Amino acid sequence: MKAIGVRPAVTLEPELECEVALMNIRQRRTMAKKFERWAHQLWISASILERRQRPLPPRSSLKALPARKQALN
Repeated sequence: MKAIGVRPAVTLEPELECEVALMNIRQRRTMAKKFERWAHQLWISASILERRQRPLPPRSSLKALPARKQALN
């Protein structure tokens, strides 16, 4: 019989609890490492995709002249 008012040692989100309910400690740590690696890859790929969606600043087709040549104009 369970004692009334005793809280579990660890509380996970319900969806996560369903995924890891039958896993041991080593399996949970392996899964955590994998999720950390995936999260990092997702963050980087989202940053790259975001950069590609931004419009590029307008570029002048003219080359900048050195100061000496500008003084002649």
